[in-house]
Amino acid sequence: MSDSAIVSEKPSRGWLCCRESKDRYGFSLVLHSLDLSEVEKEIIQTRYLSMLENFQKRARQYASLFFVGHFIITVGSLFVPALLSIQNSSYATTHSEFGSQVYWITFALSLLVTMCNGMITLFKVDKKYYFLNTTMERLRSEGWQYVGLTGRYSGHASTHQNQFLTFTHHIEKIKMKQVEEEYYKMQEKSETTPPVSTAIDLYPLSPDKPLSMMKQTIPGPVQDTVQSLLHAQEVDLRLLRANTQPLLLSDASASTVPASSVPASVSSPSALPISHGTVSFLSDQEPSIGNDVISV
Repeated sequence: MSDSAIVSEKPSRGWLCCRESKDRYGFSLVLHSLDLSEVEKEIIQTRYLSMLENFQKRARQYASLFFVGHFIITVGSLFVPALLSIQNSSYATTHSEFGSQVYWITFALSLLVTMCNGMITLFKVDKKYYFLNTTMERLRSEGWQYVGLTGRYSGHASTHQNQFLTFTHHIEKIKMKQVEEEYYKMQEKSETTPPVSTAIDLYPLSPDKPLSMMKQTIPGPVQDTVQSLLHAQEVDLRLLRANTQPLLLSDASASTVPASSVPASVSSPSALPISHGTVSFLSDQEPSIGNDVISV
């Protein structure tokens, strides 16, 4: 399409004297002066401006349904109680013909209000009216930002030529967003990742690093707390050894073995020979007792 043909297009008038192609005419006045190739201009004319025209027509249709439907619901909701009060008046009771007319008018009006409310709810006219107008304004703003090289298209070295792909990309994103919200939301398959388990494990996992390396990463206050706990346990263990050693010595002295029959080499309480084990009383180790009874 030549530049002269683009500029010569005039906005036509449609229903209720609304210009059906005002956006196409406005963009066409500027499009011929942009530094773009003929193919790129044709893409904008065919895809972007046609999409904008379609949104404008649909937004106008849903606007008519939105305003007409809500007008009928609002006005009819006010007239129905008023007609019911007239129907129950004494004049309507005495004049049966007038009462019958008011009755059928009230019935038809209430039915019309109910139908309009049901149709607006069924076809989601409110939601589509707001959504289509919002999407149409986003498309308009995106086009004028690209034409003026403002917003996301601004920059020191930005031109219409090198920002053309970015513009078409964002236009398609807006279109797909409209398709997902209005018809079906498509979910793109992402890379498969292992599911994260939220259950509590009965046994904690083993550390993936040596304990010597993990010790270096522990903060200083934590290390001091752990050292103090270990020191307290060591003190308790020494007290236990000190309290246990006299009891073992008294048990050994109360044995039925006579002291004269014990050889001098084993008379020392430091180590006594046993059949399968020994009883040792060392100050630095815990006392260990064999499994069998002491025998000489």
